[in-house]
Amino acid sequence: MTESLAFRAHARLLTMLGEQLIKNERIALVELVKNAYDADATIVDVDFQNFGSDLSARQESAIVITDNGTGMTPSTIRNAWMNPATPSKALSKRDQPRTAGGRILQGEKGIGRFASFKLGSQVLLTTRFEGAGDESTLLVDISQLDDSDGNDIRADFYLDDIAALLDEGPPQVFTGSSPAPAHGTRLEVRGLRATWTTALVHEAFDDLDRLQPLMWGEHERELRADFKVRFLVDGVDLRVDAERFEEFQAVLERAVLRVTNGRFDIDDRAFKFDLNGRPVRLSIDDSEIRGLRLFRQTFVESPDSVALPECGSFGFEFFIFDFSNSAPAKHQVDSEEKALLQRHRVYLYRDGIRVYPYGDPGDDWLQVDVIRGTQSARSMFSNDQTVGFVTISQAENPQLRDKTNREGLLETGRATSDFIALIQTVLSYLRAKPYEQYSAANRRARERGLEQKRVEKHVEALRSSNTLPASALTQLDELESAVQAERDLATLQVARTEQLAGVGLSVETASHDLIAAGTEALRLARQIVGELRLLDLTREPVFGIASALVTQLEFISGRFRDVQGLFVSTRQKQAKLDVLQLVRRVKSMYSSLHKEMEIDFEVADRGLTVTTTEGAILQCVINLVDNATYWLMTSPHKPRLLRVYVQEPSTLVVTDNGPGVKSQDEPFVFEPFYSGKGDAGKGLGLYIARQNGLRSGFEVQLEKPDDERTLPGATFTVRFGNEEAL
Repeated sequence: MTESLAFRAHARLLTMLGEQLIKNERIALVELVKNAYDADATIVDVDFQNFGSDLSARQESAIVITDNGTGMTPSTIRNAWMNPATPSKALSKRDQPRTAGGRILQGEKGIGRFASFKLGSQVLLTTRFEGAGDESTLLVDISQLDDSDGNDIRADFYLDDIAALLDEGPPQVFTGSSPAPAHGTRLEVRGLRATWTTALVHEAFDDLDRLQPLMWGEHERELRADFKVRFLVDGVDLRVDAERFEEFQAVLERAVLRVTNGRFDIDDRAFKFDLNGRPVRLSIDDSEIRGLRLFRQTFVESPDSVALPECGSFGFEFFIFDFSNSAPAKHQVDSEEKALLQRHRVYLYRDGIRVYPYGDPGDDWLQVDVIRGTQSARSMFSNDQTVGFVTISQAENPQLRDKTNREGLLETGRATSDFIALIQTVLSYLRAKPYEQYSAANRRARERGLEQKRVEKHVEALRSSNTLPASALTQLDELESAVQAERDLATLQVARTEQLAGVGLSVETASHDLIAAGTEALRLARQIVGELRLLDLTREPVFGIASALVTQLEFISGRFRDVQGLFVSTRQKQAKLDVLQLVRRVKSMYSSLHKEMEIDFEVADRGLTVTTTEGAILQCVINLVDNATYWLMTSPHKPRLLRVYVQEPSTLVVTDNGPGVKSQDEPFVFEPFYSGKGDAGKGLGLYIARQNGLRSGFEVQLEKPDDERTLPGATFTVRFGNEEAL
C-alpha cells in the first residue's frame, strides 16, 4: 500500500537554521535592518533597553528595533512572516524589483524570522500598515527550545506546535502623534542569547553604519540613501556616528592616492576614474593593463585576444595611504590614525547596501595577502593601507549573487572570479604606476635633503670656527678621510651589485633557449628509449647507451636550472667592438620568443665600432631589447616591430612600434625600482643599463622620434664618444 507523506519540520529548525544561516548577533541585526530598508523606512532605531551600566544583558533586557517603513498587513504576517523561507520577496523582486520608494529590494531568502530568534527566544512584533486603521501584534515564544541539555525537549514538538498569538486593535505604538510614526514595524526581542557588552554594541553599530557606503565625498552621499540607523540606550541616542564621521574624514585627507568616481564600463572595455582630481581612462586592451600579471592570468587568452569579463560593469572608490616613516608631512599618519584605517578595508555594496563580510578587518576577499605573499610586496598595496568600496547592482551584475549564509558571493562560473580579478587589476595598476611615481619623487626629495646635510658642510663650519685646537683639526682631517673612504667603498659595492644584476638578467635571457633545447633533447632521448623498448631491444647495447643518455640529460637539465642566473662573468678589459655584431647575438637569444610572439627584429647592416667592454654593451642592449619585447608582447596590434640601427655620428638607436612610454612615466624610467611593468618588472633594467653605460663610456637616453627610421613606440639611444661608424 502506497502512503503519501509530507515533511513536517521540528520546532528546533528555528534555532538550528539561525545558527547555520546567520553568523552572529551583529549579522542578525543587519538582516532585520535590511527588512526595514526594503519597507522604505527612513529611520531605524535600535534601542538597548534595561541593560547594565556596561551594556551587559540582564534577564529583563530587551533589544527593540523600530522603523517608520510601510509596515505589514495581517495577511502578510500570516502568509509571509510566519512561513520560514517564504518566496514572497523573491517573487516581488522578479515582478517588481523596486519598492514604492524606488529602492532595490535586498531580501529574498525569507530568513528574517531566523535573525529575530538568533537574538533572543521571545519576539513581540508590532506593526501598522501605511493607511491602515488598526495595529497588529504578534507574540512568539520559543524559550522551550533553549534547554541546554536537551532532556526536556519533546521529540514530537513541531513548528506548528509553537503558539504564535496574533492580535489586532487600535494603535498603541504607531499612533502618528509626534514623535511616534503613523506606520512601521517594531520588533521587541527578549530572552537574549548573546553576552552583550559595550564593545559588542559598538561593533554592532559599526556593522550597521557600514551597511551603506561610508560618506567620503559627494559621490558617496549620492549612494547613501535617505536611510539612517540610530543606536539608543533606554531611548537616549548614543550619537556615535557624527564623531566617527568627522574623524574618518580628517584621516582621508592624508591619502596619497584618492581614486574617486571610478567605474569599470563593460561596453567601453575600460576603467574610468578621477585620480587626485585628474581624469584617467584605462582600456583593458591597452598594453599597460594587458601586461599586468593579475589581468594577464585571467583574461589574456593569446597575444591578440582579451576575454570579455562576465561580471558586468561596476563602480569603485579607493584611498591609498603611505604608512612608512619617510612619508611627507602631508601624508603622514600617526598610530591612532593607522588604527582607525586598519578597521576598514575594501567594502562591497549592492544597490547601496553592503555585502558581508567583505570589508571586515580580518577579511581578505581580494586575496591581497596571498598575492603579496606568493608574488612580491610590490605587487599590491597592503590591506592596511587601502580603504574604499566597490559598488554593484542587481541590474548590471545579475550573476554576482549572495551565498545563502550571507558570507560573500557565490563562486559559480566565471563572474565572481572575473570581478575580483578586475578589482585586483586596477589596484595593481595604481601600485605599479601612480604610487611608484609618488615613491620615486619622494626618494628624490629625501636625497636632495640629505645632499644639503653633507658631512663636508659641517666639517667646514667647524674649521672656520677658529676655536678648535690643532689636535681637534687633525682629528677632523682623519674623520673626513674616513668618510670619503666609506663613500668610495659604498660606490664600489653599488657598482658591483649593478653589474651582477645585469649579468643575472643576461644569463636568464640566454638560458631561456638553452633550457628549451635541453628539455627537447631530453624528450627525444626518452622517446628513443621508448621505441627501443617497443622493438624488444632492451638487451642490446644501444638500449643501455640510450638509457645512460637520458640519465645524463636529466642531470644536466636539473643542474642547469639550479644554477641559471648565478654565473659571474670574468673581468673584461676595454676593446674595440662591433656593436651591431653584439646586437645580432642578442637577436639570436630572443629568436625563439620573437618567433612565438610574431615580433620582427630588424638590425641595420651599417656597423659601429666602439671602445668599451663587451659585458657592458650586452647588458645595455639586452635590457633595451627585453623592455621592447615585453611591451610588444602586450600589444594587440600587428605587425610587431623592433628595430636597431646606427644614427650619426656614433649613436645606436633601439626603437619599436609598441605602446610607447607614457608621459607621466618619462621622468621615472631610469629610477631604480620604478617599473612600468607592474609586478612583472623589478625596476632595475634601465637603471643598470644607464649606470653601467656611464662607467663604460656611453650614455642611454629616452628620445622622441626624429627621423624616418624611428618607429612610433618607445625609442632609446645609446651615445658613444669619438667612435667610428662603418
